[in-house]
Formats: sequence, structure tokens, C-alpha cells
Amino acid sequence: MTNMERYRTLSILGAAVALSLAMVVLFVACGLVELLGGSLQVTHAWVSLFTLSSIGSPQAWLEGLFFSVAFGILTGSIFASVHNAVAARGL
Repeated sequence: MTNMERYRTLSILGAAVALSLAMVVLFVACGLVELLGGSLQVTHAWVSLFTLSSIGSPQAWLEGLFFSVAFGILTGSIFASVHNAVAARGL
């Protein structure tokens, strides 16, 4: 593997962890805005993508954090795998 080829691949674990952390930060930020903002519709229902519970309940935070991590791991892994497959073909 040449030096240039090494930089065209993504770490699958790195992408999964990075996207998981990004999803958790987005969930917490939107959850706090929804919790503190009351009836403001600024989160565009981001919280309801991960839980059906009321945002004030502990169940909503546990479900939201869990599914944010799970979705981040799945999506990051798929993204890095597809990127690496495309990069291996020189595209």
C-alpha cells in the first residue's frame, strides 16, 4: 500500500465512534432545547426520532442516548465501509 492509498481509507471504528458521539451531542442539545424551550419547535422533532417518551422522563433520555449510539455505530460503519470500497477502486 502506497502512502497516498493509506490516506484514502477511513477507519471503520473511528467513523462509528465519531458519528455516535456526534449523534449523542445532537440528541442532548436538541433535548435540552426542547426541555427548556417548552413549546418552541426549533428541534424539528429530532428527539422524537429516537424516543416516543416525554423528554422530561428518564426513559426518554436513556432510549435517546442508546439509539443515538446504535444509529451512529451502524451508520458510521456503513459509511466507512462504502467509502473504503469506492476508494479502493480509485474513484
